[in-house]
Amino acid sequence: MGLNQSQSKGVFLSISNGKLVQQVKEKTDKTVTRTNKVGREVHELFYDTLTGFLVDVKTKESEYGKFWVFVFKDSDTYFNVETNYSSGYAVSFLKALPNADLTNVITIAPKLIIDGDKKNSVLFINQDGKGLKHFWTKDNPGELPQLKKIKVKGKDTWDDSDRLAYLEEYVKSNILAKIKPVLSDVTENEDAPF
Repeated sequence: MGLNQSQSKGVFLSISNGKLVQQVKEKTDKTVTRTNKVGREVHELFYDTLTGFLVDVKTKESEYGKFWVFVFKDSDTYFNVETNYSSGYAVSFLKALPNADLTNVITIAPKLIIDGDKKNSVLFINQDGKGLKHFWTKDNPGELPQLKKIKVKGKDTWDDSDRLAYLEEYVKSNILAKIKPVLSDVTENEDAPF
C-alpha cells in the first residue's frame, strides 16, 4: 500500500526494413548486434506484429527530426512505436486508422515491399482477422491533400507537408477523442488532481 517505485512497463519500438525493432541492453542468442550511425554497438530484437489497444497517437521532435509515436497497451505493458513523421509506415497506418474500431484490439504488421529498385514501406492494420482498408484512397481522396511536385536543389521531389499537417490535425480532432483516456484505467468519472 502507499507509494512505491517500480520498473518501467514501457517497451520502445521502431520500425526498420519491415520489422518492429526493440533495442535491448544485453546481447542474447535472439538479438542481432550492429553498429549504429554514431558508431555505438546496439543489440536488437525483431518482431513481425504487435497487438494491443491503441491508447495514444502523438508527435515528438528531437535533434533527429519529427516522429509519430503510436502507443498501444496490452495488459499492463505500454508499447511505444516510433516512426519517421513522413514515413510510409506512418502514412499508411494513419490512412487506415479512421476505419478501425478504437474500442477493440488492433494488430499492426509492418512490411517493406520491394518492386525492382522501388521500396514501399507500409504498416497494415488488422482487426478481427480482417485487414483494414484505407479511409482515403487514390480514387476517393476526400479532403486529404495530394502530394505536390517541387524542386529541391534542382531535382523534382514530392512534398507531403500539407498531407501530413492534415493527418496530424485529423488525429487530434477525430481519433484522440475516441481513444479511452489512460487515466480512466485508474479513476472513472473523476477529475485528475493536476
